[in-house]
Amino acid sequence: MLKDSFSNSELSEIDVSSQKVKIVNVICPICKSKKDITVPVSIINQTGLTTVSIPKDLVCKHHFQVFIDKQFKVRGYQKVDLDLALNKNKEANIDNFNKSNDDLFENLILEGNYLEYKPKKVKNIHMNSEPEKIVSNEEKVMTLKEIYEEFWEFIDDDNSEFKEFIIKDKKRRQGLKSRN
Repeated sequence: MLKDSFSNSELSEIDVSSQKVKIVNVICPICKSKKDITVPVSIINQTGLTTVSIPKDLVCKHHFQVFIDKQFKVRGYQKVDLDLALNKNKEANIDNFNKSNDDLFENLILEGNYLEYKPKKVKNIHMNSEPEKIVSNEEKVMTLKEIYEEFWEFIDDDNSEFKEFIIKDKKRRQGLKSRN
């Protein structure tokens, strides 16, 4: 659902942690909610028209896309019909909601078309719980019989290493009879 007519909003440029960003006013194409979002200048300048995915709860409860040209004008919107998101733990840390824009932008990772928010200060929400135990992979020595029992279906009938087990194996003999 691409729309052609949009109001031109006043843009302001901000320098956030040595990255220039511009503020663009976006409108949800479904519920018409409005919000100013910051967009990195370097990303928009790479192409003639940039598609920006607006996830749920950034502007409203809808996931949609906004098309922004090199002059930072919104040229269209498109609703997202299907969102194939990874199942992530939805526990929110209340501390993140009280941060200033400077604190939030400081934790943005921007490389090419890749944008990620990664807080530098991670608060352990399980401070009172027992720390995870590190289990080392102790090398278990398996006998030839154990190896055969574990992997018998992958071992060739004429394998000399496992010949004595192949001869005694009832499962394998039944399989050989059914093939003939």
